[in-house]
Amino acid sequence: MEIYGKEEDRAKWAMHYAQVKANIKQPEKTHKVTVSGKTKQGTPYSYDYNYADLNDIDAAVMDGIKKVTDKDGNVVFSYFFDIRTENNTVEVQTILVDSSGFTLKTNKVVFQNNKAWDAQATASLISYAKRYSLSGAFGIAADNDDDAQDQKTIYEPKILTKQELEDYKVYYNGIQANLYDLYQEAKDGIKDAQDWLKEPHTPQDAQAVHQIAEMFKQNHSVKQETKEKQAAIDKIRQTVKKDPFEDKKVESKDPEVDKLF
Repeated sequence: MEIYGKEEDRAKWAMHYAQVKANIKQPEKTHKVTVSGKTKQGTPYSYDYNYADLNDIDAAVMDGIKKVTDKDGNVVFSYFFDIRTENNTVEVQTILVDSSGFTLKTNKVVFQNNKAWDAQATASLISYAKRYSLSGAFGIAADNDDDAQDQKTIYEPKILTKQELEDYKVYYNGIQANLYDLYQEAKDGIKDAQDWLKEPHTPQDAQAVHQIAEMFKQNHSVKQETKEKQAAIDKIRQTVKKDPFEDKKVESKDPEVDKLF
């Protein structure tokens, strides 16, 4: 997420955004697709996928925008897309603009484009990415399926290895960042990193965050255990250094006896 503009205009942006969002009517999911196939275990599945397309979502958002105006009847909030196609990927961000000039760029939606040479396929992927980004920007539930359990099974995130976790990349403030380092920044008190971790994530990103959190817990436990062991060893060493007969000694008054010691 990227923010541009004067800090004093943030409140206006937030107010207008909230008003637009409150005036958005969830679009009807009039489009339907039946998905079928087999799971990794070979079990057949089939479910209906109902959704609102980009035109439906755009119409719902624009209806909400038109209802939020200044005293002269001018709209005070709008949006547009930032689209990039490079390195066989499609990247889309929704840019939310207030009349004050304050602007917010949503996190990037990135899809692999395996048919970059095909203009029609690329255009379709761009439309899908725009739909996904716009829905997220305004909290629109654009999808609905009749068998969420099957879908959950199909898209179950992968359990990552230690090496995969250490190399895992996410999009943070518009750039790719190492998730392990990002989590460390959050632990160190960096607010932007902490805020990012609190945001919604893809199932795979959420899985990676969860596993890294567990790694940090284990490392903390090991460090704490090592610290406690070292403290116990230090205590024993201090005890050994003391003369065990210190409290038994008595002062001799015989010079001849003292010479023996």
